[in-house]
Amino acid sequence: MDGSGECCIAHRVFSGILRSDVMCMACGFTSTTYDPCVDISLDLEPNQGGSTKIGSTKSHHSCNGEADSMNSSQNCGTSTLMGCLDRFTRPERLGSDQKFFCQQCQVRQESLKQMSIRKLPLVSCFHIKRFEHSSIRNMSRKVDRYLQFPFSLDMAPYLSSSILRSRFGNRIFSFDGDEPDASTELSSEFELFAVVTHTGKLDAGHYVTYLRLSNQWYKCDDAWITQVNENIVRAAQGYMMFYVQKMLYYKASEKPTPS
Repeated sequence: MDGSGECCIAHRVFSGILRSDVMCMACGFTSTTYDPCVDISLDLEPNQGGSTKIGSTKSHHSCNGEADSMNSSQNCGTSTLMGCLDRFTRPERLGSDQKFFCQQCQVRQESLKQMSIRKLPLVSCFHIKRFEHSSIRNMSRKVDRYLQFPFSLDMAPYLSSSILRSRFGNRIFSFDGDEPDASTELSSEFELFAVVTHTGKLDAGHYVTYLRLSNQWYKCDDAWITQVNENIVRAAQGYMMFYVQKMLYYKASEKPTPS
């Protein structure tokens, strides 16, 4: 798959493109790569409000920057989906054991890494990392902290175009090898239409899906499907959230005109 989303219907619907910038802290040289993705895995914020500044989670070395402590306080407080996305696109200083070879310095240097979204999909899928694994204590657990998620979501702050404008002070210039911003092809505004929840523990649990059709929410629990109030959905412990382009959601919700 080349990220264009032309392989099959799944990729046409869910495929987007992530941009990864690794900048040399000695000379400022930046290496940029693009990777296709069909979902984005997000760490929960380490504490309420996410005031602790910790790098992007793409390093995959810990679940939330403090996972190895396995502190029970990780289950306390509230996280927000926007805070998780802010953390995902926040610059991360790579450690001395992760030095990258700078083409300009011609030696390995310490660097900053920053993720952003180059191209939005028609449907954005966010996976919340609720399962932690500690190599130090040789144990795993589930994080039950509540996550606030909006019904309407603007992805503009997390696009590569916004990240680059912020990094370079809103200066307008072309980047080597960069095409015109692919994110402008689609709207950045999304509507929530499905939430997958997980109840139980690490070794035993149950999945339930809440689905939004024509502005009515339904609970899909195995073979049982029932209507529910949106407040039930807001209170759910989100494990996966699916957001569709707003214009597509309202188009799909339109009632057909009688002929």
